[in-house]
Amino acid sequence: MADYDATGLDRTALYPLKILLLGTGFPLADLRQWQLVTASGDVPAQLRNERPDLVLAEAAAVGPDEAALLLSPEFVDLPLILLVRDGDEEKVGLLLDRPFAIAATPAQLVAEVAQVAAGFSGGAADSNARYDADERLAALKRDAERVAAALADLAGLRGADPARTITPARIRAHIKARRNRERFFAAELLADPVWDILLDLSAARLEERPVSVSSLCIAAAVPTTTALRTIRTMVDRGMLVRRSDPTDARRSFIAMTAHSAKAMEGCLEAVLNQPGQ
Repeated sequence: MADYDATGLDRTALYPLKILLLGTGFPLADLRQWQLVTASGDVPAQLRNERPDLVLAEAAAVGPDEAALLLSPEFVDLPLILLVRDGDEEKVGLLLDRPFAIAATPAQLVAEVAQVAAGFSGGAADSNARYDADERLAALKRDAERVAAALADLAGLRGADPARTITPARIRAHIKARRNRERFFAAELLADPVWDILLDLSAARLEERPVSVSSLCIAAAVPTTTALRTIRTMVDRGMLVRRSDPTDARRSFIAMTAHSAKAMEGCLEAVLNQPGQ
């Protein structure tokens, strides 16, 4: 489910969705054209009996039990939209193994619902009006391929000099240098959350340190909702994997997959061990 401007849709012609509301902070007046059912008591029974087309959930209302229910084979394909506020990162992290959309404002929430309704009605979203993480990931893959091809050339330029070991400190220094750019240019113009996420996870991997969802959102250096969408896309693409915290069921850790870790090793070798670095 993508982010887009639904103001151009004829909502009177949209599919009459039945929506299960998990939480109380929704703009009910803006959703009144659809059939709303408030979750209470036995939520699994309500899902089975009401058979909603969509679940709207406040991220703050999602705990381990609710996450397990929405991740179960019975309900994992049920469309889900999360209303996310500051501090909800770990709540969202519990659901990264299933599809969902994110909304940070009532207007975004209504637009996401309208998109689901348009899908049921056979409509289509405006694919040009969303943060295109898929395109960014494809570009990153192309960059990685170019980096791999350049490794031999770099080795030849270094001659007999041994490559310096890639350490967490060197990666952190590179991250700091990236942040220093924001002293001179607007941060939003330089945003590259995929790369910043991979850098942070690479340093953490060498430190043998787990990284929580909330920590990774900070490392992404973009608004929280953008960071969460990026993390979810990277999980969907097989670049990252979510692991439950064995000591706290309310928290999740994120790590690179073996394939991503290997790719980053080669990429950092090329980036940090260029002649003169």
